[in-house]
Amino acid sequence: MQYLVFSLSLLALAAVTVIYAAFDVFNDRNVPNSFAYASVILGLAVTVAFNSGILVFSIALALLVGALGYLVYRMGFWGAGDVFELAAVTLLLPLQNSPLLPYFTQISQLGLPFVLSVFIATGFAAVWLVPIYYLIVYRNEEVTSRVSGRRIALGAALLATYAALFLVIYALYGISPLKVVILVAIAVPSALTMIFEEKITAGMIRFIPPRELEEGDMIATNMLSAKESARLSKRYKGFGRLVTKKFIGEVKGAKESLPVYRNAVPLAVFILAGVVISLLLGNLILLMI
Repeated sequence: MQYLVFSLSLLALAAVTVIYAAFDVFNDRNVPNSFAYASVILGLAVTVAFNSGILVFSIALALLVGALGYLVYRMGFWGAGDVFELAAVTLLLPLQNSPLLPYFTQISQLGLPFVLSVFIATGFAAVWLVPIYYLIVYRNEEVTSRVSGRRIALGAALLATYAALFLVIYALYGISPLKVVILVAIAVPSALTMIFEEKITAGMIRFIPPRELEEGDMIATNMLSAKESARLSKRYKGFGRLVTKKFIGEVKGAKESLPVYRNAVPLAVFILAGVVISLLLGNLILLMI
C-alpha cells in the first residue's frame, strides 16, 4: 500500500513539474493562472489523501514556502508561477523519501522536507545549465567577448572559497571520491558563472519600450548605472526589479527602453531537474557529510 501511495504521488509530481516546464519553455515563460491554481489544489488533495499523518506539517510547510516565495517574487527574482510550483511540490511530496538509486539508499535523509532537497538540487542544476546555455548554445560575441580582470579575480576567489570548504569537510567528515566529484561539479560552473556574469546577463536581456512591458516582467536593474536607477526611482514610484501594473501605468508614453529579462533560461526547467536529482540521489548536502 505504501508503495502504491508513493507511486501515485510520484506520478502526480512528475506530471505537474513536466507541465510547468513545458509552459515555461513553449509558452513564453507564461504559466496560466488556471493551471497554477489547479496544481496547488491537486497537491492539497494528494497530501490530504496520502499524508494525513503529517497533514498539519505538510500544509504549514506549503504556506511557508508560498510566503517566502511570494517575497522573492515581489523582489523580482522569481515568477509567480515558480512560487505556485514549489508550493505544489511541497504538498505532493512533503518529506524526502529514500533515494531511488540503490547506491544512495544507505544515506539517511533525516526526515527533511523534499522541497528543501529540490531547492538545493535546483541551484546545482542552475550552475550547470546557465553557463552551458549562454556560453555554448548562445555562442556569440556579446556573451563570450573578453571579460575583465575583476571578474576573473572574483571567479578565482570563489574557487578558493570552495577549496576552503573542501578542507573543512575533509577535517570534519573525511573525504571520498563522491564528495570530491560533487564539490568540483559545483565549484567549476559556479566560478564560470561568476566570471561571465555580466556577459550572461547581457544574453538574457532585451531592451523593451514601455508599451511592450508586461506585468511580472523583471527589469535587469544591475545593468543600469546607479545614477540611472536613482533617476528612475525618483521619477516613477512603482519602479523596481519587478514590473507592476502601477509602474506600467506610470511609464506609459515614455520613450526610454528598459533592460528586461526576456531571454532567461526558464526556472521551471531547473526545478524539474531539481526534482529528478532529489528523487534519484536524495538531499545533495547529505552526500557531502
